[in-house]
Amino acid sequence: MEEEKQKITILSKKTFRTIEKKYAHKITVDEMHDLMAKVEKFIADIGSPRMNIIWLANTILRRLHKDRDFYVNAEGEKGSGKSNLTLLLALIMCRYAGTWRNKYTGKLIKVLPRISPPPPEYKQLTVDFDFDKNVSFLDRSEELKDKFFAIDRYMPFIVDEGSKNLHKYGWQNKLQQMLIQLSDTERYQNKSFFVCFPNFKELTLVFRNDRIRMRLYVYARHTKQKYASCIISLRDISRWTSDPWHIEENAKIFESILKRVSPAVRTWRHILHAEKKLKCYAGNFDFPSLKDIAPKIWDIYYKYKIKNAQEEHKPEEPKENLMYKNAINRWKYASKMLLHFVRQNNPDVKWDDLTLLTNTSKKTLYEVYKQVFEDVDDDKLLKQKAVKIIEENNGMPIPKDKLISHPTAYRENI
Repeated sequence: MEEEKQKITILSKKTFRTIEKKYAHKITVDEMHDLMAKVEKFIADIGSPRMNIIWLANTILRRLHKDRDFYVNAEGEKGSGKSNLTLLLALIMCRYAGTWRNKYTGKLIKVLPRISPPPPEYKQLTVDFDFDKNVSFLDRSEELKDKFFAIDRYMPFIVDEGSKNLHKYGWQNKLQQMLIQLSDTERYQNKSFFVCFPNFKELTLVFRNDRIRMRLYVYARHTKQKYASCIISLRDISRWTSDPWHIEENAKIFESILKRVSPAVRTWRHILHAEKKLKCYAGNFDFPSLKDIAPKIWDIYYKYKIKNAQEEHKPEEPKENLMYKNAINRWKYASKMLLHFVRQNNPDVKWDDLTLLTNTSKKTLYEVYKQVFEDVDDDKLLKQKAVKIIEENNGMPIPKDKLISHPTAYRENI
């Protein structure tokens, strides 16, 4: 408890108003309370097993609070519920994270993820879980790195659609190297990292053997009963083994146990029976469908997923097109400056002469020339503002916070 007291930050009312506005369209406190109540009811209905999703979330948080990080890979067939599992785990980890207010003094505090709530005199006002920051779909490595740094200490971070990242952006070469570097240099941030990657073997050797600590395998989805089942595997910590996951050895054991059962007729019961005999097996548990117990939260998640899927299918513009557009923009700018110079210094020059000189229609030239006057008017306005600022500053150089961001203004050194 003393350790968790140190994870509270006092906030000003102004800061809280900013946070409240920012999270107005995010998960509310009532939605989080309703989610936790339904998860607890689900666990009670199946007999309150010791291993459950809340127990797993608390286990990860305890490791994070011991000044460590935690990397998890979620596996399973497409549509089995990997995203459901990682998102539900992350939400449970963040159930107490957010802004809290003292009922008697009105003092505001910011609470980081923890396994127990603050003292009873505090009331939760916001839930600190942001789909823009805590979840990454098809971000490039640098974008993902920025999101990772943006979240607070002990926060969960989810990389959904990991396999698409691999094939679309060279994920295996870039992103995993970046994550390995982060785990070495940013371990002090004590964050958990969930990646949904069905084919565990496609992960690089260093990432899967030295960084991934836990594997969550969704081996069954019970659609009618609205829940799924998961197997927990933990990495062998023995320093004498070259493969801490015993992949080849476990594959032989698995097939040996089920050699009399054809792969075509194997059920989830057969899979669970064989998995329990394998090395690295640590337990199994059931978890509810997030779509069923928290439809509003699932809708938010699904909107983000659809948005990113649509962006993924947008055709990438060839570099040749970009170079062509840049050349056109440079030509337009040069033409505007040339027209301005000619008309100012040689007013007798006629539009017909300019048309012959540039091999451009009179209408196009006139449109370009109109843009020149618009830019010149903007420059005059900027210069007037700059002179006013200089006068207000008693002739001293313009302060950095008052610099005018305009290319012409910088060229004129004002």
